[in-house]
Amino acid sequence: MKKKDNCACSDKYMHSSIYAQYVEEIGKISQSKYAKIFNFTRQNIGLRFSRNSAITKEEQLMLVQHLEEIGKTDTQLYKQFADKPNMVNVPVKSDVSASCGFGVEVYDEFTSENLPLPSQLLQKYFNADKHETEIIYAKGDSMSPDINDNDMILVDKSKTSVKDGQIYVFSYDGQPMCKELKTSGNSIIAISKNTNYPPFIIDKTLNFRIVGQVVGLFHSMYC
Repeated sequence: MKKKDNCACSDKYMHSSIYAQYVEEIGKISQSKYAKIFNFTRQNIGLRFSRNSAITKEEQLMLVQHLEEIGKTDTQLYKQFADKPNMVNVPVKSDVSASCGFGVEVYDEFTSENLPLPSQLLQKYFNADKHETEIIYAKGDSMSPDINDNDMILVDKSKTSVKDGQIYVFSYDGQPMCKELKTSGNSIIAISKNTNYPPFIIDKTLNFRIVGQVVGLFHSMYC
């Protein structure tokens, strides 16, 4: 008799166990409907049950997508397979606008919500410190066309040293602003992308503080 191969997978990764867990946590589902989640036929899923076949990575993604579509992301089944460990909750300060025109609001540290973003996106694409990054909103048109009104600005607070040509969010006389900064001797010049707004030299006696460098942004669909 042929010896049965030992499977290194835990029982919880077997299709038969996942099906039972689905019924227990979410509700009754026929094997035919369960099969459709993975684009299987009823016969295919029956064979997987009888052979104690483990769910593949591709099938895990299909299950996760299905659970998201039906709004069951709070279940243990979803948490078991959703690839969430590499997500970072980035603070969103929706009540703070960095002026891309003239300063309008006082910058504070209040976080109104968090936006989950992939850690790899922050670190590899935006080259941002995932522990020191936050999101605020742009206000005005002085940085247009690069940054538009109501765009979400990704700010890395670990980057506060001025590098010529980089864009920063800074507090100037109590007002949050977003400008390109450039050094000239001992002076710092704030430059707008929109030529309707002339450059100006930062008066450091007016409580100037760099919040962080703009490392990315998400354009508003309504600008």
